[in-house]
Amino acid sequence: MRLRPADDSSAARIRDTDDPAVVANAVEELLRYLSIAQDMIVRVATEDLTIGGQLVRAGEAVTVNLPAANRDTAFLAQPDTVDLGRNTRGHLAFGYGIHQCLGQNLARVELQVALPALLRRLPELRLAVPLEEVKFRHDMSAYGVHELPVAW
Repeated sequence: MRLRPADDSSAARIRDTDDPAVVANAVEELLRYLSIAQDMIVRVATEDLTIGGQLVRAGEAVTVNLPAANRDTAFLAQPDTVDLGRNTRGHLAFGYGIHQCLGQNLARVELQVALPALLRRLPELRLAVPLEEVKFRHDMSAYGVHELPVAW
């Protein structure tokens, strides 16, 4: 996945609004775009079922790639573009069904409170290095960065 720095309008959209729905929607798009669970999720079928026209027998494993599902063009158009204004409810950043992350609602609230507060407190917040120099965690199951040099 190739990342590009968010433009100033993305930060301004979150920073300058008083509408919690705008922030909530932006958080959902960010969660979709930067899905935290990067490893393949493995589930075992408890009964015979058909997924995408493929028979999966009871006891067989199914591997799910959440970031790929969040970038499926059947889910939304231009999935490799960040669009903080579009509705991406239904993304799989926290899993699905009975295996959804128990902490997802807390994570959403934290992001909805922290992002606008951070951007308002530090309106000049920016990367201190080129994006290409940011060391992303591709060696762990949780996606993120090893360090994030910033300036303001």
